[in-house]
Amino acid sequence: MKWVTANGLRSKLSAYGIFCFLGMLFCFCCLTERDLAIQGNILWTGAYLFKTLGISLLFGGGMGAVLCFFICKGAVRKVSGQDSARAEERDTFLGGNRWGRVFGLSMGLTFAAWIPAFLAYYPAICAYDAFSQTGQIVENYYIDHHPIFHTLLIKAAMELGERVLGSVNAGIGCYTVCQMLLLAAAFAFGVMMLWKRSVRRIWLYLVQGFCMLYPFHFYMSVSMTKDTVFAAFFLIQLTALCAIMDGGKSPGMELVFYVGTVGMILFRNNGKYAFLVFFAILFLVFVFGKQRRLFGRVLLWSAGAFVTGVVLLQGVFYIMDAGQGDRREMLSLPIQQFARTMLYHGGVGVMAEDDNTMEERDKALINDFILDQAYRKYRPEFADPVKSSTNTYVARYRWREFISSYLRLFSQYPGDFLNAALAVNAGYLYPGDVSHAYVNGQEGDRAGGGYAQTRWDEETLNSRGIYKDTKWQGLFEAMEAWADENAYLKLPVLKYLFVPGVVFWLYLLLLGCRFVRRERMLCMPLILVMGYFLTLFLGPTVQLRYIYPVMIGFPFLLLWPGADSSVISAGGQGNTHR
Repeated sequence: MKWVTANGLRSKLSAYGIFCFLGMLFCFCCLTERDLAIQGNILWTGAYLFKTLGISLLFGGGMGAVLCFFICKGAVRKVSGQDSARAEERDTFLGGNRWGRVFGLSMGLTFAAWIPAFLAYYPAICAYDAFSQTGQIVENYYIDHHPIFHTLLIKAAMELGERVLGSVNAGIGCYTVCQMLLLAAAFAFGVMMLWKRSVRRIWLYLVQGFCMLYPFHFYMSVSMTKDTVFAAFFLIQLTALCAIMDGGKSPGMELVFYVGTVGMILFRNNGKYAFLVFFAILFLVFVFGKQRRLFGRVLLWSAGAFVTGVVLLQGVFYIMDAGQGDRREMLSLPIQQFARTMLYHGGVGVMAEDDNTMEERDKALINDFILDQAYRKYRPEFADPVKSSTNTYVARYRWREFISSYLRLFSQYPGDFLNAALAVNAGYLYPGDVSHAYVNGQEGDRAGGGYAQTRWDEETLNSRGIYKDTKWQGLFEAMEAWADENAYLKLPVLKYLFVPGVVFWLYLLLLGCRFVRRERMLCMPLILVMGYFLTLFLGPTVQLRYIYPVMIGFPFLLLWPGADSSVISAGGQGNTHR
């Protein structure tokens, strides 16, 4: 019997190079984000850059090297000590209907754990986009600013309540139950697939506990938002892709992947852009890599799913006679960069550091693009105050002038452009960031404005038949207090299980581990996640609902068997594609 040994790992030089780079990048982001939070601005002088890069190289590179040492040592022991019977079981579906029982039990327990939150917030938490989506429904005029399929789901629920159940509120309650079932099913699918891959029971119990008891699930599962539906499809898609990529016996996983991909395209506008990043990498791997048969099959299913999603969207737009929404959401980062540069160099008179060195033609374009001097409302961590007053006609029909001005300002003021990008993405890049918790409302602001947002326009939604009707007042008040106070930030050490600033780095670390251990196939689901993160970095701010899909996916991708399942025997058993 021949086993994969230390030679299955990448060379030590490349492994240490990867982890030292990740450590440096992490340290650099932490240092600059901290300085930006404290000082409000960073002057990117040669001295500052030299000092920051030096510290990052010394501490970040050293931290990465130490981490790489333990990861490589752990990988060698783990692969060399593999039990052959357990390895064979890992790729064998157990007989009977045990997988169905695992799925049903996991889904039932998860759904049951969320019922108290449903009773507390009955019929739903109608925050985020509920105001504008129900407005489209009432006015019978639809635009694609929000995913139209999700808006139509809300419309169906409202009509069900009004025509069959006796009240719109009851219909919204039915919508929430369906959403909870979908999300619970996505979690159960992930647990079932880990069970099929013979992940140890202790880890299955822990991930099941995560599905049931992670506090943000209580809020997001009952929030009437597209992001929860998207998160469910995204998790299904990632899990199915893992099953396809690891070469285990997973009949029907291509179809599951197809459904998950179509769902993620339909229920978030940036879903298709995140998927295009993955598709481009997949195509390159297919053309230049090995295992072309496998990657070619995934490429065809991916192309089919993408086309299906786009065709369905276009078809529904045509049927509903929907209008095209404003594209300003895609311009969030340039808006922040223009606004910040105008305040520091446009002679506006808001900042003491304003040196009024910007050229008049660039000032003119910015004033045409950002109306009524709305750049005065600039908030480093949140693009919406400025974004709401932008004239996207400038970017769309004067695009040559827009791009020319953008590139010219970037070359003249690269530090301000970088500061704007770092500030608006601080929550994603810096574990010590707290600005993400107060985007929706500052301390002392009216209720519902915490990181787990629960505030909604009661007066308007009441007029549309949707109103708060809690069935568990005490729990409602306790959950409101926990959300309003951003109580997770008060937990020593444990708060890092909740802050968004650790998620991106955990995924990068996992990607590095997969790459170093030559688990090339299992890098592909992580590439999909990186594509989604790219859309987040170009977005308007850090929100729980934006980061939630990747928050819930990490435990499943982390626990998915990697090197253990690459055992190769002389008789040809195991995953021979590695």
